[in-house]
Amino acid sequence: MEGFREKIKKGLGWGPGMGIVAVCAAVVLLLLLLPLLRLALYAAPWYDDYNYGKVVKVCLAQDYSLLSALKGAVECARREWWAWQGTFSSVFFMSLMPGVWGDEYYALGPIFLLLLLTFSICRLVKVLARDVLKAQWPFCVIWQAAASAMALVLVHNSQMGFFWYNAGIHYMGMHSFFLLLLASWIGVLVAERKASLPVRVLCTCVGAVAVSGANYVTTLQGLVVGISLLALAAVLRNRRAFLLLPSLMIYGYGFYKNVAAPGNMKRGVSYQGWGLDPISAIGSSFLEAFRYFGRFTGLITLTVLLLLAPIIWLAVRKLRFRFRYPGLLLLWSFCLYATGFTPSLYTLGHAGLDRTLNAVKLTLQILLLVNEVYWLGWLHGRLAGAGRLAREPKEGERIPFVFYIAVLGMALAVFMTRPNPVGGYSSWDAYDCIHKGEAYNFHQEYLERVETIKQGGSTVTVKPYGFRPWILSPDELSEDPQNEPNRSMAMWYDKEAIICQP
Repeated sequence: MEGFREKIKKGLGWGPGMGIVAVCAAVVLLLLLLPLLRLALYAAPWYDDYNYGKVVKVCLAQDYSLLSALKGAVECARREWWAWQGTFSSVFFMSLMPGVWGDEYYALGPIFLLLLLTFSICRLVKVLARDVLKAQWPFCVIWQAAASAMALVLVHNSQMGFFWYNAGIHYMGMHSFFLLLLASWIGVLVAERKASLPVRVLCTCVGAVAVSGANYVTTLQGLVVGISLLALAAVLRNRRAFLLLPSLMIYGYGFYKNVAAPGNMKRGVSYQGWGLDPISAIGSSFLEAFRYFGRFTGLITLTVLLLLAPIIWLAVRKLRFRFRYPGLLLLWSFCLYATGFTPSLYTLGHAGLDRTLNAVKLTLQILLLVNEVYWLGWLHGRLAGAGRLAREPKEGERIPFVFYIAVLGMALAVFMTRPNPVGGYSSWDAYDCIHKGEAYNFHQEYLERVETIKQGGSTVTVKPYGFRPWILSPDELSEDPQNEPNRSMAMWYDKEAIICQP
């Protein structure tokens, strides 16, 4: 009997190696990404996709080449800078909406956004885990998979984040470029190979041009992070701090041109009286940060952090990195997170639209994982310093397999008990939309609508969609041909008017 109990105890205490866990984490990330990529094939352009892509489409009609498309994108950014908004790099990418090459290529936009976000997070985590912490590769892969999965699956609004290219590239896309810039900045400071520094500095300069002309959440947070890194490098007497100066000077100039654009003043007339004064906007940002924290996290985020805790604990016990002043990191993190609400409060008087909140939540998700690693590393240092814990784990020490089962069971329970899982988990939303046939039927109706418009006269009447899944379709055309989305689509196909009615 005692032998049987020993076998049970030994079986419950068995755990897979970190290499196996890392491979499983990568497989899970791939499985979560696949339905999103599949759904992207059914995406259709809408409204501002046409408005910003029109200049490039006209250029391509004259000369169907990449150079012509780039010239059109630069021209569109120039026009918008003078007439509507200063976000020159965002407009540049918005005007390169893949549909300019042909309606059938629009799906490349959502696919690009999904892969760009995944790559940017993995790149940033690699720099933090391998280059800064000197952690082993299994921990790096697990952290990459967890951070990417959180960002993809728990995105605030997947429609605005990925499947409407215009909104997606303006916020999630530009925020992905910000993460790549951050990885390059940190890489300059910690890279071991000095021969790679010129290329790294060049990458920071290119990234500075892109991020300084992005939406105001991304560009403001990028400025805060860049200045913070320069100050930290100076305090730590890192001689490479001066290598950050070229990109920060470019960033400062781009930021100025962004916020001081004539188009911002013209656009501001439309929102006059909506926003708050600067001081009130900053103060209210902290209140909104508290108010949205629960909405941005919830039980499912807590479950992910709980699942990662023992893995992180095992990893930090093998590190030589000194985790000092975690309270300062937490305070800085909350301030950075709060800045995400400031631009919308200043201009609109509220926390922001869904597409804006996508970028704010992404920052919070990254900061949560960074703080979890840092605080557990600090706790281990304190316990080891007090002699309560060995500085390194025993050889072959692993996390019991039963722990993974328990936490995954908890995650399943959270998912099953949610009143309506649709709208809360993007991968599930994508699978549900495809499985029910809504995505296919919507796309077929879109193709029929486009064919009707192309074959029609100067004024075309189309029927409303019978299938309009929310994740793929932000809105519907109107019976009023002067409605802005109607006019945008009519302009795209060189029609005088498009009317949508049964």
